Amino acid sequence: MRAILTGLLVIYYLNVHAQELFTYPQLIVEYDKALSFRNLKIIPIKRIEPCEPDIDSVTGSFLTLKKGMRSGKVLLQERGNYMLDNIHVLLIENRSNQNLHIKCGEIVVGGHQDRVFAKDTILPPSATPYTIPVYCIEENRWSKYAKQFGYGGNTSSGLQWLIDSSASQAVVWNEIRKWVKESNLSSSSFAALFNNRKTADTLRSYMQYFLEKLPRTDSNTVGIIASTGDRVLGADVLISPSLFYQVLTNLLEKYCLEAQQSGSPPNPEHPRETVYANTLFSASTQQEQLDKKGKRIFYKGTLIQISAH
Repeated sequence: MRAILTGLLVIYYLNVHAQELFTYPQLIVEYDKALSFRNLKIIPIKRIEPCEPDIDSVTGSFLTLKKGMRSGKVLLQERGNYMLDNIHVLLIENRSNQNLHIKCGEIVVGGHQDRVFAKDTILPPSATPYTIPVYCIEENRWSKYAKQFGYGGNTSSGLQWLIDSSASQAVVWNEIRKWVKESNLSSSSFAALFNNRKTADTLRSYMQYFLEKLPRTDSNTVGIIASTGDRVLGADVLISPSLFYQVLTNLLEKYCLEAQQSGSPPNPEHPRETVYANTLFSASTQQEQLDKKGKRIFYKGTLIQISAH
């Protein structure tokens, strides 16, 4: 009985404490450590003290979709051959011994059509496939025979926001048409961006710069604010540094794509970012801000991430 009560108290503490960990004064936006490359500025966010008890002992280490698919431990398949019934779902099987962390905006190519995942999802290991919601990102293809699925990267931050907020295939296709036209792509799939040599080389340059710079910052880094020109693209904060670095590649890729496609050289000062952060990380205004343009991600009832657009 004592063990059960202790466990319940730990869970209660984590739930209450986690809410506080996503606001001032626990968070510090490190404006003096801002990193800029071409059209993108990234400002690190750190936590002034670690979680107690250690949140990583509760969440553990998640398996990313990219690693899971490439190792063969995560399998995807179409639910059926009929377009209208099955275009917005996929079957996914997690054969690993870890919880699988799928991010909204992650792309898989193949099947009958290329798809993008419609929401952030954490899936425990299971021999039984899960049904998971997706959007089509390849408007003009529904192959008679499904190809093998492969990992295809991430969408831009702007498209992710539309996926999060609109729940409309038509809106997603409209945004993809714009990207295809502006990028002079011959394919109707958003995933074709990664096959375009110029786009891929530029994205690689962005990613290499920020991935090399960010791990060298304070070990208490748990999030970032991203901006281009005088426009804030968004912010993401995780509950621990270990979880932050697990999803860092996904976070950077969406912002790098957006800045590369529609950005401009960033302001060396931070006026807009300061106003944005003060609203997002103030206890009195955070909920309203996230309700308008953001989301919270929970695991076992504990808040582990906030994302704002």
